[in-house]
Amino acid sequence: FVADASAQACAAESCGKHVFTYFDGKGRGEAVRIALHASGIPFENSIVDWGKFQDMKQNTEDYSWKNGLPVLSIDGKHYTQSLAQLRYAGKKAKLYPSDDLEALRVDEVLDVIQDILTRTPQDADADVKRKKRIEYGSGAMANFFNLLNQRAEESTSGWIAGTGEITVADLALCSLLELIRNGDFDHIETDYVDKWPKVAALEKSVSAHQIVKDYYARQPVGM
Repeated sequence: FVADASAQACAAESCGKHVFTYFDGKGRGEAVRIALHASGIPFENSIVDWGKFQDMKQNTEDYSWKNGLPVLSIDGKHYTQSLAQLRYAGKKAKLYPSDDLEALRVDEVLDVIQDILTRTPQDADADVKRKKRIEYGSGAMANFFNLLNQRAEESTSGWIAGTGEITVADLALCSLLELIRNGDFDHIETDYVDKWPKVAALEKSVSAHQIVKDYYARQPVGM
């Protein structure tokens, strides 16, 4: 498959009204925003703070808003789960493979990234949390990165899933790496990813890609 920097998905048909709601920052939302932008689908980038989100949760009976952000709304119907949203936008932007084996490789990377995020230890006790995070960084989290680095080494294209062009897996991976580098993983060193050079090298490849450059040329950084 070939990724097109401007898929113009809405040129021949109505796409419906798209609203992407997330906090002020990149986090789990930036890859979705980039893919939506690349798709050519016009979308409203709705940014809310924590207080407004709590009000939204309390004043609705729609459970789509009661389990966290981001939420992608299409013609008034609300959809949760950032990876589901990313796959949807990726398909629209031709950033998700139609080939089943390529799709398997992309999905593997996406799910490894999700595992890294969801398995990150939490604890109300700061000392216990620190101990758990350090153990996680040298244990399970390192094993996940070993696998990602192996996949990067196996790739002959320079993209994490071995696809011929950039995919949503590359966008999601770079979002994860940025979270770590920005210090958003407490007690995980900001240069943690540099232990895996092939993975770290993808940051430059993704940021230099025309799809990403076009997005940031039209969007304030962090939006």
